[in-house]
Amino acid sequence: MQSIIFVNPFTNTENAYISRQIELLARCGYEPRPLSLKAVVTGRCRGLWARENTVMVHWLENRVFTVGVKARGVSIRGLAEFLAYTAILITARARVVHVVHDHEVHDVKDSLRWLSRAAVRLLRSVADAKVVHDPSFAERYGAHYLPHPLYSEPIGSPPRHDRDVPHFAAMGAIRPYKHLAEVLEVWPPQVPLLIAGRGDGEYVARLREIVARRGLDGMVSIENRFLSEAEFFDTLGDQDVLLLPHREGANLVSGAFFAGVGRVRMVLARRSPFIDWVASEGDGVMVFDSDSRLADTVEDIARRWTTLRDADLTPKAVELFGDAACEQAYRAFLARQPHVLVPEGRR
Repeated sequence: MQSIIFVNPFTNTENAYISRQIELLARCGYEPRPLSLKAVVTGRCRGLWARENTVMVHWLENRVFTVGVKARGVSIRGLAEFLAYTAILITARARVVHVVHDHEVHDVKDSLRWLSRAAVRLLRSVADAKVVHDPSFAERYGAHYLPHPLYSEPIGSPPRHDRDVPHFAAMGAIRPYKHLAEVLEVWPPQVPLLIAGRGDGEYVARLREIVARRGLDGMVSIENRFLSEAEFFDTLGDQDVLLLPHREGANLVSGAFFAGVGRVRMVLARRSPFIDWVASEGDGVMVFDSDSRLADTVEDIARRWTTLRDADLTPKAVELFGDAACEQAYRAFLARQPHVLVPEGRR
């Protein structure tokens, strides 16, 4: 009999992570199903109380806080939902797997960061197994390392644009935790930068004010709109360097990294354990330590671009995070869970 894996959330309109996870779990021979409060109430999740099944939760702690604002407060409805889901996880007989994506919820009010961290700790405590996508945090969280899947398997190398000055891009949701305002305060005026994604109007207005004040018009452009997956990849393919300036300690890994592989020649990211690890594995990743050093690093890349533009992280990234690597790791992880059944013919 095929084992069920209940997944929450089951859809994600912001990026391809959840759909890639569901594809991966299905390829491993399991039946992914949505986990929702409505499904539980209507009896469509009876498999939660069967020991051969599994529950996999992502970002459940985000429900505690309001959405669509730059300084997130507590959502009473979201907090109630979070507590209801937690009760389900505690009482379920199916094995509970918590994927730890972040150390804390992004952009919450400073006075509520303790609650954010507490929500993450609570989920870790009720889970039977934890998963991280950064191997350096496996021991800290008592978790299993599983590779974060690439958003699409690259075919060949990314395009090589014959430019003397590289074009940089910060892609995805325009949020304060990405430190984009701090980036613009030091950005070299002679280097092109595209910021593209959907953001809060007040925060985007702040970014535009910095661009105008520093005279960056013409070199820095901000596209405040939702990009479809096709638009995201097409836009990124026109760039040379993906910029990941996320605040230190915000998350374990950046989803944009796994979207950029195969579409840009280089990634420039704020130092983190994950970025240091990937940079040590192959060419195409450069690191900066602080906002104050970002301009020097960007200018250094621009000066040396004619020699750097042949860098290509794609082969190493496919080896580490491609379909084959992910499927092998996920199969092994699921197979060694004490009461998860490996489907017949899939052993």
